[in-house]
Amino acid sequence: MNDLPALGVGIVYSPGLEPVLEAGRDIIDVIEIEPQTFWFKGQPPNPSYRLDPDAFARFTRFPQAKIVHGVGFAIGGTVPPDAAQLPPFIESIETLGAPWASEHLSFNKVAGPRGPHTTGFLLPPLQTRQTVDLAAANIRKLQRELPVPFAFETGVNYLSRHDGEMSDGAFFAAVAEAADCGILLDLHNLWANERNGRQTMLDALAEMPLERVWEVHLAGGDRLRDHWLDAHSGLVPRPLMELTGEILPRLPNLKAVIFEIIEDYLPIKSLSTDDLLAQMADIRSLWDQRHESLTAPRTDRHGPTRHPAATENQISPVDWEQAVSRLAIGWPPDTPVAKRLSTDPGIPVYQELVTSVRGGMVVSLLTLTYRLLVLNLGEERVMELLKAFWNTQRPEQFASAEVRGFADFLCAQSLDIPHLNDVLSFEIASQDAILKDAAQTVRFQCDPMPLLDALREGHLPPPPQRGDYEITINP
Repeated sequence: MNDLPALGVGIVYSPGLEPVLEAGRDIIDVIEIEPQTFWFKGQPPNPSYRLDPDAFARFTRFPQAKIVHGVGFAIGGTVPPDAAQLPPFIESIETLGAPWASEHLSFNKVAGPRGPHTTGFLLPPLQTRQTVDLAAANIRKLQRELPVPFAFETGVNYLSRHDGEMSDGAFFAAVAEAADCGILLDLHNLWANERNGRQTMLDALAEMPLERVWEVHLAGGDRLRDHWLDAHSGLVPRPLMELTGEILPRLPNLKAVIFEIIEDYLPIKSLSTDDLLAQMADIRSLWDQRHESLTAPRTDRHGPTRHPAATENQISPVDWEQAVSRLAIGWPPDTPVAKRLSTDPGIPVYQELVTSVRGGMVVSLLTLTYRLLVLNLGEERVMELLKAFWNTQRPEQFASAEVRGFADFLCAQSLDIPHLNDVLSFEIASQDAILKDAAQTVRFQCDPMPLLDALREGHLPPPPQRGDYEITINP
């Protein structure tokens, strides 16, 4: 859409990147917010979502423009986006004054006997005409509700292309045309797809309606097993930057180029604020040069590869989603489709990613409980407990729900670990204070401060003083 504002160069927000935003005000024009990561989900009987007021107040204080990119409202599956997330999604857009919004052309929920359940990770849809129709219907319905135009992100896919599937570029093109929407062109996703044996990036672009591209994502990645991951774990690889310089001038309606990096990787990769500012300056140079004349992007001399469309005997989207989601969480195949997919080399990649996400939720929100378990049982035994939990419980989208399930699982194990129930109750109550926006009181059977301080320092305390104690936790 030509009437959307040209915002310029930006970065996806996370708290650890605030020094970069402050130091880079001259080269960073826009901040992309992933709103679900700054929502609270209430507990039954009122499981509604609400915005974190402190986080959104911080966002609005930054002078840069803001755009909204959903990370849990996926529109590529048979289960439509969660209707309960629509009001806070709209509120996020309006609070930030975002001129457009976007989401992933993936699925993160599947139908179950007791209603939809989450998959633990954004998973790739079956690329057939049936899925095109489903995704387009989801997008059209969403567009009728949103106050701003909508674009979908071109996804990464660690699975091999299966017989009868459309090529990546043809699939993205078909969805965009059927839904009459914009495209968020994630070039690192397409680059990862190519490195993992799927369609080449330039061939995919040759099949897509590039006039529909409003936004571009760039990122770095890492290798896992034999796959290149869209991990957002570093600077943009130099070959991708060079290709980006060729591609941007071919996007007549481009409005923003956004760099993605996860703050946890900054110390791992020894990346400083200056390193990130240099990356942003390089991206700005590409943005500034994008209007220069350029020949069309290179393709193979034989032209873009075009895979056959779906056949009538193709897998149904429902069967595909059930199979992929079951395998991704590490459960054994139980259908012919799941058995066929179980040999795909991308399945172990998704299993490791789901395990990493679920384990990260526990370590992040039950930090002291996790340390207490490891100090008493050892890491190997704690991992066995986590796997036993994962083998019986499907993933939750929000970390608070995931760790509450793990807390219930731990309580049922009758583990002989001193103070476990006290520490676990303290950390669950700390979350409840935020989720319920109300003070919570926790009882301890010993002096809590030496116990909690020792765990914060990473060691077991000396035998604490026994007695009846209470702590009040304020929001």
